[in-house]
Amino acid sequence: MNVRARRLVVALPVVLTLVIAGVIGALVVVQNQRQTEQVARADLIAQDYLAAVASFRAAVVKQVSAAKETDPGALRKIVERGIAEPPKLADAPKYGREHSTVYAEAEQTQATVLEPFTSLSKTLKRADTGVDFIASARTVLALRATDYISTDVSSSELVRSSLIPAFTRARDEFAQVKVPSGQQELADKVSGAVQYVIDQAAVLAQRIDSRQSFSFSYQDQFQAAADAVSDYATQLKGDVAEALNAVGEA
Repeated sequence: MNVRARRLVVALPVVLTLVIAGVIGALVVVQNQRQTEQVARADLIAQDYLAAVASFRAAVVKQVSAAKETDPGALRKIVERGIAEPPKLADAPKYGREHSTVYAEAEQTQATVLEPFTSLSKTLKRADTGVDFIASARTVLALRATDYISTDVSSSELVRSSLIPAFTRARDEFAQVKVPSGQQELADKVSGAVQYVIDQAAVLAQRIDSRQSFSFSYQDQFQAAADAVSDYATQLKGDVAEALNAVGEA
């Protein structure tokens, strides 16, 4: 083998190594560029989604703010309609999804975007039931025995035919009202105050028939029940205000 041939044999592996290295380098550059493009694509998709979420939230908050003085049931319907079609995060290339911090933020946003609104809706649902319950309780507690008998009643007829039936009817109608979750004790307190009047009125009728003196007062029972109802109303109002504030801050 002459010198030239030997040099060619020696140089050939080096050339092949350089060619392979060049090919690999080119592939790495292409791969890096592709990955960079996928991350950029994911960033763009995420940015579009976050912008859509901002507009979505603003629109729902505006609707809620404009109607927040309406009754809880009506406001809840507005909230439910407003959040019926939230923005959806579009898919992105796998590498972009896994390496884009903006896309990760968008995924987290998508998982939580409805939370303050669904929380408000649940609170308004409870409030809607609570408002009806409170109104019914206050109607019952507005009853007065003197609307049916005089303070110096001398006959049991009106006690049995008017006073007792009126309070019994009020008690039974209140028993048909839906009791908000966790408020059975309050419902029992209201019913108990009315039942106290019924029981004492029955004793009054018997004493009148026996020509015995008897009187009773139910102010303490009714006032205690009324105060408890007012406390519940305040609590309910605070819960709604808190939920509304959370939506405004979303």
